[in-house]
Parts: sequence; C-alpha cells; structure tokens
Amino acid sequence: MFLLYEYESFWAFLIISSGIPILAFLISGVLGPVRKGPEKLSSYESGIEPMGDAWLQFRIRYYMFALVFDVETVFLYPWAMSFDWGYLYL
Repeated sequence: MFLLYEYESFWAFLIISSGIPILAFLISGVLGPVRKGPEKLSSYESGIEPMGDAWLQFRIRYYMFALVFDVETVFLYPWAMSFDWGYLYL
C-alpha cells in the first residue's frame, strides 16, 4: 500500500527550499529602489564608454570544436566503463 505520510518531510523541504528564494526575490523587488535613467540603461565596463556594436559573430568552427569534444566524451565514457577494474569506481 502506498502511503503519502512517508513523504511529508520531502514535501516540506521542497516547499521551503523553493519558497525562500522566491520570497527573497519578491521582497527585494518591493523594497529595492527603482531607478531607470540613461546611466542605468547604458552598458558599463571599467569606466570606458563602449565602442562599436556589442553583437559579435562567432565563426562556426568554434562550435564545431565543441561539438566534436562533446561527441567524443559520449563515446569515451562507455568505453572506459567496459574495463572491469574492481578497485576503480566511476
């Protein structure tokens, strides 16, 4: 028989751990100052005014390198697990 009372502590932990960050976010939104001016909306980095466009295009080859290493990892993990080393736990 499935009894829900065994999960009371789990649900209490889940609700409290989800509620505290949400409550902190809401309180900071209510109590925090609201200032929207040109200085607030401008980008700032080391006190230097930005030059040029902020959007840069990356070359696709960098994404291909990342994709190759991700695929390589997918194949290396099962290969490493195929060795039966009793003293090594991965």
